[in-house]
Amino acid sequence: MERKHPANLFVRDCITKALFKLMKKKDYRAISVSELVKTAGVSRNSFYRNYQSFDEILRQYLMGKTTAWWSEFIACPDRYPHIINEMFRHFLDMQEEIVLLYKAGLSHLFMEHIILCGKESLTGEIQNAYQTAFMSGGLCGVTNEWILRGMKETPDEMERIFLNQGVAG
Repeated sequence: MERKHPANLFVRDCITKALFKLMKKKDYRAISVSELVKTAGVSRNSFYRNYQSFDEILRQYLMGKTTAWWSEFIACPDRYPHIINEMFRHFLDMQEEIVLLYKAGLSHLFMEHIILCGKESLTGEIQNAYQTAFMSGGLCGVTNEWILRGMKETPDEMERIFLNQGVAG
């Protein structure tokens, strides 16, 4: 069955939701495939047909959420000047899942996701590659600190903080 088939998308969504549900109740490393598929209401084969690991479920979840956000974002050019603000709004929309990643010791998956998204925006020009790496690294650092502090600052405040980095104060 093709991965984009509606029935397959439904199975993948069930597995993803079940993983986050289990992560709320117990340690990530203590979750078994058997427990996951039982909670998801799918077969063991369904898991292995779609995923090689639990980390892959989480990576695909992050990419799916960001892809949907990006499609919506680029449809409104008036939002472009506030991309940092919009990104922090996007992160707030995933706050529950991000907090679960951090509690499970999987913050690296979220940071890896930010870097990967930056690399996907590259034009191939060397200057753009370094600028993107610089911005992605800075965004990782600022976002990580924001998450560790409880995501208390608003997206407006985070945009201001991010854009003021590197400015002599």
